[in-house]
Amino acid sequence: MKFIKVLLLSSAMSLGFGAFTSANAECGKVQIANMSWTSAAVLAQFDALVLEAAYGCDTEVVAGDTMPTSTSMAEKSQPDLASELWTNGLGAYWRDAVAEGRVKTGGLSMSGGGEGFFLPTAMVEANPELATMEGILANPQLFPHPEGKDVGAFYGCPAGWNCQITSTNVFNAFGFPEAGFEIIDPGSGAALGAAMAGAHDKGTGIVGYYWGPTALLGLRDFTKISVGEDEGWTAEKWACVSEEINMDNTGADACERTYYADAVIEVAYTTEFEARAPKEVMDYLNNRTFSDKEIGMLLDIVAQEAYSPEDAAIYMILEKQDLWEKMVCGGTFTDCPEKQAVIAAVQ
Repeated sequence: MKFIKVLLLSSAMSLGFGAFTSANAECGKVQIANMSWTSAAVLAQFDALVLEAAYGCDTEVVAGDTMPTSTSMAEKSQPDLASELWTNGLGAYWRDAVAEGRVKTGGLSMSGGGEGFFLPTAMVEANPELATMEGILANPQLFPHPEGKDVGAFYGCPAGWNCQITSTNVFNAFGFPEAGFEIIDPGSGAALGAAMAGAHDKGTGIVGYYWGPTALLGLRDFTKISVGEDEGWTAEKWACVSEEINMDNTGADACERTYYADAVIEVAYTTEFEARAPKEVMDYLNNRTFSDKEIGMLLDIVAQEAYSPEDAAIYMILEKQDLWEKMVCGGTFTDCPEKQAVIAAVQ
């Protein structure tokens, strides 16, 4: 039996957060980007509940994704907040916006985590050379194309996500097209995860972009492909990889070989929002940090119980209070009305 009946959860959410607390005029309306991958969607719903119940904000969760959200925040100061933004992969427009004081970042949405090119560990155990990029490039025949084409298949990042830019440019930089690979747009994060999980479970070959923490990497055994020491991340090389205009460049015109650095996954907000938000709200956002292990554990539960992001946020509030109470209460648990208000809002 699930932790909370879906009907009860749906009814609670349909009432709107305002049913539990009146909005604080000082905080006002807060738009929070709801990204299209699970961890970010859960954190957006969690932040919406906390900001409204604990601090009296009038929260609205709006559709978002890495590129459109970060660009809109940098150029239009909307939405106010992104609960999980992978800032290390963003381009010059974001770096300029930070330098000019239009956007800022708060706590780490998760410490640890990362992205790169992955394949099932069973393939590496059977063919140890596949642990390296050179080994992958030498064996396109081990990665069958879903349409039966006589080329190796590489599953890229879905269109509209910032990682589509970086994964395509890294794919081209390492010479995948010349080695006999074709990049495939899976269409969505869910489709990418399903393709990776399906191949893993059937024992068929697959290689592609992925990231963690995710339920896929938490529940199944995948290996991140390694690269040579001189092919690791550098700021100069990554400047090329992070630019959309370079995605069609292959061969001699491609970016220099470089790979993913350790991920920087942050809470991001506009300075317009910071200027009008109460200090308590900004203290929360600047200290709202989870570990990749904590998020991975939560995503496992989400996958097993088929929770929606809203359900998962409520589960987190009621069942995983040790993960968030310090961020809301500031270390003072004996008298923390904010914590009690958050819990009461979903009971």
